[in-house]
Amino acid sequence: MKIRKILTLMLAVLMAVSLVPLSALAEEAGAAYLEASLQKMLDDVWARLDAAEKSALDAGAERNSVTMAVYKAALNDELVDEASISSLTQKSFFFTVHGMACAYDYDARNYVLSDKPVPESEYVIVTGGTRANNAESLNVLLVGPYYGQDSSFTDQYKNEANSIAETTGGQLTILQSKGATGPAIAAACKNVGVVIYDSHGTQSGTSSYLCLTTNSGITTQDYNNGWAVSSGSAAFIDGRYIQHHIDEPLKNTFFWMAICEGMKKNGCGTTGNALIEAGAGCVYGYSQSVTFSGDYVYEETFWNEMKKGESVCDAIYTMKSVHGEPDPYGDAWPIVMSPVDPFPANPDGHQDVLCDWMLLDPGDHALESFSLTDEIVEVYETFSAIVTFDRVPDNANHYDLEWFSEDPLIATVSGNAKKVVVTGVSEGMATIGCTVSVDGEEIGKAYCTVRVNAIPTLNEMLNAEGGTLEFSNPSVSYPWTVSMIDGELVATSSNFHTANSSSSVQTTVSMKAGDKFSFKWKVSSEQDYDYLYFYVNNQQKSKISGETEWAEYTFTAQTDGDYTFKWTFKKDPYYDGVHDCGFLKDVKFAPIDHTLYGDADDNGEVTAADALLALRHSMEIIEFTPEQIARCDMDGDGLVTATDALIILRMSMGINVNADE
Repeated sequence: MKIRKILTLMLAVLMAVSLVPLSALAEEAGAAYLEASLQKMLDDVWARLDAAEKSALDAGAERNSVTMAVYKAALNDELVDEASISSLTQKSFFFTVHGMACAYDYDARNYVLSDKPVPESEYVIVTGGTRANNAESLNVLLVGPYYGQDSSFTDQYKNEANSIAETTGGQLTILQSKGATGPAIAAACKNVGVVIYDSHGTQSGTSSYLCLTTNSGITTQDYNNGWAVSSGSAAFIDGRYIQHHIDEPLKNTFFWMAICEGMKKNGCGTTGNALIEAGAGCVYGYSQSVTFSGDYVYEETFWNEMKKGESVCDAIYTMKSVHGEPDPYGDAWPIVMSPVDPFPANPDGHQDVLCDWMLLDPGDHALESFSLTDEIVEVYETFSAIVTFDRVPDNANHYDLEWFSEDPLIATVSGNAKKVVVTGVSEGMATIGCTVSVDGEEIGKAYCTVRVNAIPTLNEMLNAEGGTLEFSNPSVSYPWTVSMIDGELVATSSNFHTANSSSSVQTTVSMKAGDKFSFKWKVSSEQDYDYLYFYVNNQQKSKISGETEWAEYTFTAQTDGDYTFKWTFKKDPYYDGVHDCGFLKDVKFAPIDHTLYGDADDNGEVTAADALLALRHSMEIIEFTPEQIARCDMDGDGLVTATDALIILRMSMGINVNADE
């Protein structure tokens, strides 16, 4: 009894002096209960999806079939939010459970090959080297959730990260396996100059995600906000997760995202934008699923240049010059995002990079003279060209540039200390240039003239030079358009990454037997799943699939009549990488000469009567029509004379004719 009274008194005192009201305690308890309830809901759904996956795997199903089995299980699960399930790729799909973001990704779940224990993290201290210039930290972070578990991940990025740290003189931190948790990654990002992501990745309609092998530390609030995604016992995070789990800005950090789908087109750079808003100086990634081998060659060349003291824009230029683009072993286009490099309008194409972030301090070098490399440049509306600031010496850096356009309604500019990207706005001429200053004092200007050309119409783009064919778009939802591919304007299908869709363009031509119709086409699609078809009067004549080069196709009319030619890019229920487009150009109608020369009366045969008519015309007794003159001018002098009449007579008699005799 005494103990009970003492406890009662202590409780009364605690409640009297407490700064936390009972209602707050109840609210906290309620929040904890809700968190537990939501987590159980997630666990229940994933238990059923795990069972569907296991059943398909045990039956020996391949990736597509396994993914479809899990997809159907999600469709039939009452806890999965109605209408939340995304389009289905060959290996993944997204959905929500009570608003919490979830995803199934075959690769991330089934490429974990090793069951042996793996160190969760390791720390390597290095010394020496040169201080990093643009980043506020010398340190390097490598995030490798699959190291030691998936044999696809080699030591290349460990070696590269260590080399970068040796160059800067910083500390290398490696988070791997289940030590690469969401909270650990966010905490480690706060004090590093360079981060390398080496992991599987996946992409929803709104963002690209880094795949982790554990969901440790991820909350249902993270899932609700969409910056983390549940994948059963694993989880995915994007740049917004890091942005909202750091309590101070990043150190002008450079992020190299060596992950699949790092900056997929549909996500429009959500991860990159979030990291830049959080204080990153530059974020690198890909528009498509990058191959390991492709990123390896890109990464090695890029960082070799950076360790020599080059800037990002120069290192990217060298990397692309050496290896080309897209990814030399796949279809991933490299993308750079920075405060001066927004997510590109065309992620599946060449990007002119401006970011001048540097790993090393280049020193101070005076500018002696300058000019622009071009006096005049030409661009199409909405497309861009590069104008370079030519410096003497070429390592000069002690100056500032302010780029300008004298008519931004014609052309706009965005530049750095070495070059400017000139973008056409509307057809016309404009002058662009830069003001050069040293220590705040202007020392001169340099100018360039820009001619902006209108984008060709679809008819102009499809016709071979001099052609007048008229084209129409029967695909109202997905018409063919004009786009830039490999520096060339071509006609392109528009149903990119749209499951079970078609994009068509067509033309109708009156032809006679023997006339020819030709065109050049190519496709960038999923091999043997998505096709570019060619139809003649709704009959399929040919199809191409996969990654092809430009090829010419010629159709020859067998009979007289009207022919409707149609090209259709068709997609199956899945999408997976590549440009996902059909391309068409140089369409040409080439009628053969059907003229029966000497047939003055146009009855389909050459007789003595035709020769007599020609003679009478030459004597000005009768007058020929222009068509008759064209048929009876046998020697090609533009007139019908007695000589032509004699040639026609000899033809009617079956005598060999030579107009030069």
